[in-house]
Formats: sequence, C-alpha cells, structure tokens
Amino acid sequence: MKMTEEEKSEEQNSKEGSSEGEEDGQVSLEEKIEQLESDLKRVMADFENYKKRMIKERTRLVQQANESLMKDLIEVVDDLERAVDTKGSSEDDGIGMIHKKFKRIVENHGLQEIDAEGEEFDPFFHECLVSEEVGEEELDDVVLEQFEKGYKLNSKVIRPAKVKVGKKATDEEVNEDV
Repeated sequence: MKMTEEEKSEEQNSKEGSSEGEEDGQVSLEEKIEQLESDLKRVMADFENYKKRMIKERTRLVQQANESLMKDLIEVVDDLERAVDTKGSSEDDGIGMIHKKFKRIVENHGLQEIDAEGEEFDPFFHECLVSEEVGEEELDDVVLEQFEKGYKLNSKVIRPAKVKVGKKATDEEVNEDV
C-alpha cells in the first residue's frame, strides 16, 4: 500500500498533534505541581504563624492571671506590714518571719516595690493625693511622704504609690504672706 502525499502529510500532522498534546499535558501538570507546592508552602507558613500567635496569646493570658493574683496578694503584704508595725515586732518573731518570707516569694515572681519617698514625682509610678507648699527649690516636685506603697510586676505598674508631693510656692503666694 502506497500512501499518497496527502495521507503522508495527514499522518505526520497527527503525530505532531499528539506530541504537542503530550507537551501541553506535561506543561499543565508541571504548572499544577508548582501551584500545589506554592499552596502547601503558604499553608505551612500560615500554620507556623498560627502556632506563634497561640503561644503569644497563652503567654499574655498567663501574665494577666499573674497580675490579677499579685494585685490580691499585695493586699496581704500590706496587712502583714501593718501587723508588724502595730505590734512593734521585729523581723524575727512569727508575723515578721511570715511577712519576710511572703514578701520574698512574691518578689521572686516579679513583684517590685516602687521607690517613692525622696524621689522626684513621676505620674507613671506615683499617685499624688496631697501637695504641700515648700519653700526650698530642691523640694519642688519631690515626693515628701508615702501613704501607700506602689508595686510593679515585671516592670509594669500594677499599683502606683500614693504620695504627698512638694510644690514650690509661687512669688505671688510668697508676697501675699509678707
């Protein structure tokens, strides 16, 4: 059987068409694989971000719970200090030892007293309940007396110190007094 030129040309075209179809199928499979790999990487990155976010959220919740607990425990520390002060006892008797131990425990968990008396007034750490006129320039804006201790928990103020602050008398007030 002899093939005519037309038949030969058709056969050749059909062979070329099938190899082009195979190449098209190959290209689309490669594109699909690349797309799936890209999607997988994106999902993996999203999952890693989710894990990090959950760790941060858990840490934040634990810190909030600790802060709430420490606020309640501060009241106990204050009561123990008042008991030691009113009894006039030393740190060596029962209440004094309990106070000392309890204070050490809360300090080990990040609770710190805020220095107040003699320090410059800082509204982030001190709450001014009373101001008193002072004649000396160096006592202006200085904490003269502390009414209640303030506390920080891991550098965050959870209770500001309640204080009396010195205010320099103005020239007008000084002239009125004379």
